[in-house]
Amino acid sequence: MKFNLNKKSRSAVLIALSLAANALGADHPHAQRVRWTMGTLCEIDAPGAPDAAVSAAFAEIERWDRILSLYKKESEASALNRAAGTGPAKVSADLYAAVEASLRLARETGGAFDPTILPVLRGGPAQLPLVGWSKVRLDPAARTIELPAGMGLDFGGIGKGWALDKAAAVLREAGVSRAMINFGGQILAIGGEWPVTVPGRAEPLIVKDASVSVSGDTEHPGHIKSPFDGLAVRRPGAAVAVLGSAAEADAWSTALYVLGKTPPSFRGRSFFDPGTPATTHKGGRS
Repeated sequence: MKFNLNKKSRSAVLIALSLAANALGADHPHAQRVRWTMGTLCEIDAPGAPDAAVSAAFAEIERWDRILSLYKKESEASALNRAAGTGPAKVSADLYAAVEASLRLARETGGAFDPTILPVLRGGPAQLPLVGWSKVRLDPAARTIELPAGMGLDFGGIGKGWALDKAAAVLREAGVSRAMINFGGQILAIGGEWPVTVPGRAEPLIVKDASVSVSGDTEHPGHIKSPFDGLAVRRPGAAVAVLGSAAEADAWSTALYVLGKTPPSFRGRSFFDPGTPATTHKGGRS
């Protein structure tokens, strides 16, 4: 599940998880580490992997936090939002790729996931006219992004998944063939067969080279806003997306929760709680 720990419980949980990891011993064949990053806990369990590879994966996640976080005024994403209404802004190849992927997923989800939801998150439904992924202008040749005045991009619905994919790439480049990353409840499995418990499914889901993302209204009621009317999405249960890409799973779990159903454009596995597993559409993974 996706979760955010309250401030009172963070230290205790971090200590407990660190002790559990250290209890494995120096000769344990796992490189298993836990860190607090992007506002949540991230655990990497990589059997047989060198510790340096796991450290590099964490460093990659933290690098993306410095790029995408809106809580950091010095982040590149924050600078891009401040440039809204001033014309095309030159950005790094990294930020351009993240924005381009976000807009692609907005299109594929029919707007149920929309990275331009920021004005509504900050100002409520009255700011809905400032929302609309199709209003963002990209120039790949010049590598610029232009946001209309008042618009802003929010990476809360894709940032963790995007960082997960990049961390997994670092592990694979280091020769790691089997690992599991649990990032605030979103799972990304590399190789192997990892059992994952998901809402709406009685038996554990066996995951290999795929990501599992859950969106719901339990942890922070009303935090998911609909890009269609600007209102909080309030329904019981949760929506689960299983896809090969963590970024896509992250964005799609939000979209599925907003929609309350699985659209034909979805190409993964979906589950809803309460309820039975949704139908996997043609082209999806079995």
